[in-house]
Amino acid sequence: MPTATELEFAEVEVAPALAVQLPGQCACDAASIAAAMRTAFGSLLSFVTRHGLAINGRCRAIYKGYTATGVCFVVAAPVTAAPATSVDEPPIHVDMLPAAKAYRFTHHGPYSNLAQTYSLITAFLKEKGWIQSEVDWMRFMPMWEEYANDPEKTPASELLTYIYLPAV
Repeated sequence: MPTATELEFAEVEVAPALAVQLPGQCACDAASIAAAMRTAFGSLLSFVTRHGLAINGRCRAIYKGYTATGVCFVVAAPVTAAPATSVDEPPIHVDMLPAAKAYRFTHHGPYSNLAQTYSLITAFLKEKGWIQSEVDWMRFMPMWEEYANDPEKTPASELLTYIYLPAV
């Protein structure tokens, strides 16, 4: 397992993207987050399929807030264009994801090991002097994960996840 100084890290410019989006919330334990993400992405991708939309980029889980009692998030799928006709299926909506300067970290392997990578990111941020404690993570909200491959078609050991923190 890499150390905090061996993390794959880059400062990047993230382009804006039109995306189908679905907000959600869940408890903050790993099992609840995983279940909420599966359900939310299932609903989101079903919407994309029903409306004949073309995905144009990596799906994202955008974390808006994280407390001891829960997580607020938005799942998003970048698309080439909005539905041809007006669609009213709240809370699903189509809107722009903004451009951003961000710090990008790379996680290799199963989603169940993401917590280990987040621990390394925390150590990295502390080493850089960008945070003093876990509470300081809030200034990096909203942060997001992008999924480079399909977990239904990719062995867990080969999954690739990019973790983005807004550059502060």
